[in-house]
Amino acid sequence: MLFIVCKILHVIGNVMWLGGGAAAAFTFVLISREDPKVRLAGAQALRKIILRLVSPGMNISLLAGLVMLVTFWSDLYAKAPWMHAKLTVGLIAAGFSGVLSGKLRRASDGVDVPPGAVKLAGAVLVLSAVANVTFVFLRFGQH
Repeated sequence: MLFIVCKILHVIGNVMWLGGGAAAAFTFVLISREDPKVRLAGAQALRKIILRLVSPGMNISLLAGLVMLVTFWSDLYAKAPWMHAKLTVGLIAAGFSGVLSGKLRRASDGVDVPPGAVKLAGAVLVLSAVANVTFVFLRFGQH
């Protein structure tokens, strides 16, 4: 039962984190061409989304994943080489979530933030979601 609950929380957290982060990043890129007042209001709204949806989603995902990893280590994950790649990609996504959060914080404070780094962070979040789903379904290296 614990495994199922953690798996559900992990998936919900990933959708909140990676989906919300990518949506926020690409929305920022779109509003970056707008009037400064619109950019500021949009950046402030996106910052709230990051704080209320994306960061809690990341925490839920990481916590549920850690519980599954520790609790079922010898039965499942010790025999799963694909988990090393999945964890690495997850840590990279967490780092780029920090980049996204920092850029949106600066933009919400009125600093002119070029959209390039935000666009890159959004792309990394999308790619990490695709990669990790692929790792889970293919489970390479597992007997």
